[in-house]
Amino acid sequence: MYYTPLLLSFLGLTAASQPGLLFGRSTYSGVATFNNYAAQSNTVCGPKSGKPGTYGAAAGDISPNISGGKCYATINPSECSDQNPKPGYSGPGCPKSNCDLCYKVTNEGGYGGSSVGGVGKSVTVQIIDSCPAESAYNFCKTNVPAAERCGSSSTNSLDIDQSAYQALTGRTFGGGVPNLKIEITPVGCP
Repeated sequence: MYYTPLLLSFLGLTAASQPGLLFGRSTYSGVATFNNYAAQSNTVCGPKSGKPGTYGAAAGDISPNISGGKCYATINPSECSDQNPKPGYSGPGCPKSNCDLCYKVTNEGGYGGSSVGGVGKSVTVQIIDSCPAESAYNFCKTNVPAAERCGSSSTNSLDIDQSAYQALTGRTFGGGVPNLKIEITPVGCP
């Protein structure tokens, strides 16, 4: 099968860089939460934004279909101060196997039945980070359902840069806006 690697090389693809394109992975349902990556001190993959034409995103480390592997941490409630990690908390180490993968994300409506505009609108996200279930940044949020904080192994979770919210809903991201039900499809990066 010499022709397959040659063809992939010609197309600029590798099996590891876009498995969805090569192995017929289907479209998955999931939930989108939103984050300000520019304000973060670092990301697993290094950059704080996606390539031009994409929005940065983090895949939930225990998502059933889009995880790049589980991060190295344990849940320790003593690391929490109310709904947030204690000062000085450092997040877990995470694998980089998902770095630079891209997904088409389509707005399927507000999560939990909330009303939002833009149903059917899509954006392309590039994985720049991981959203670890066992990070105090997530498990301390006990007032947030697990599926909306990367804490459910039965939910495909993408934590997307908040600048994508307006492209998906027609509404500026801000306090009180709902998370989104989404359709996630592996695609090549622009």
